[in-house]
Amino acid sequence: MSDDPHEDEAAVNQPESGIDDVDEDGAMEGSEPAAVALAELASADPTEIAAEPVSASTVTAQNAEEMGRAAIRLQSAQRGKRARMSAQQRRAAGKAARAARELDAATTLQAVERGAKSRREQKQRKQRKDLAATKIQARYKGKKERRDPNAESNVRRERLKLDAQVQAEQYLERHQLSALFGQLAQALLYAKPDDPKAFLVSKLQTLRGADDLSSPMLFFGIDEIDALYDMYDVAKRGMTIAQCTEALKALGIDGTPLLPAGTKYVSKADFTQMIAS
Repeated sequence: MSDDPHEDEAAVNQPESGIDDVDEDGAMEGSEPAAVALAELASADPTEIAAEPVSASTVTAQNAEEMGRAAIRLQSAQRGKRARMSAQQRRAAGKAARAARELDAATTLQAVERGAKSRREQKQRKQRKDLAATKIQARYKGKKERRDPNAESNVRRERLKLDAQVQAEQYLERHQLSALFGQLAQALLYAKPDDPKAFLVSKLQTLRGADDLSSPMLFFGIDEIDALYDMYDVAKRGMTIAQCTEALKALGIDGTPLLPAGTKYVSKADFTQMIAS
């Protein structure tokens, strides 16, 4: 306490400082509206406080941010669309290029085929023309030579007529002597007689008066034919076609025997009939 009693009394009568004090700017002490506002703020619901509208600057910033994100999304979508369109264009260009190459290849192949076909046809036409020309020339030459007795072909023909060897061959063919001598030789080799001359004389006497001098029956007897057949028919089931052909060739008969279709084996009677005919 102070030594002055008046100062102590004044201090006692002075009110305590608090929310009702007046600030340095001259605000009224103990303002009732301020207290009421503080009380309402303390008792207010937090959700209601959050629901209070924000300021215009905050809204503008949010809108700007959203617009920026939207612009980024739009740009990304546009870039993706352009990339897809570019890829589609590249694929279309690739397909068109492949189609063009295939068309060029097909055109080239067709041209090559047409060229080859044209060359073949041209070659064939030339061959036909050459062949026709050769035939015409041959006919003309032959007709001319036939009319000319001094032509080379006529001279050669006359010379051949006078050739001794040609005359001998014609004589043998005309009288069927080649086949006759062949049959006599076959019979001689088959019989192997001690006196070949006497054997041949006897065979020639047998041939006197025969119509077909080339028939093996004139040179081989039934016993000899049977022996030849038995020599081939070892299995006793008949001659095969190949064996029959070989046996006939041994007798001087050339050619394949005429037998019914499906015949596998030749009997002795059929073999003898083939020789006799």
